[in-house]
Amino acid sequence: MKILLKFFNIKKIKITDICRIFVNLGPGKFSSLRISLSVAKAISLANNADLIGFKSKDLINKNYRNLIKLNKNKSLIKPIYSS
Repeated sequence: MKILLKFFNIKKIKITDICRIFVNLGPGKFSSLRISLSVAKAISLANNADLIGFKSKDLINKNYRNLIKLNKNKSLIKPIYSS
């Protein structure tokens, strides 16, 4: 959490300014996904922000603009864990 708060300080962002959170649902390690989902959900609940899940395959060639298309998908169902 310290790293996240440090990032917010560097970018001059307040947690209360967040209205939309995109979180990667996997594939990934169980603990990493669980922690990132928990932090994202906590911030989302605290700010009444939209929480939007995406999978790594949705970022074709690391094109983050594809996330804008996912804005309508507001479900956090079935994270994909890898071993």
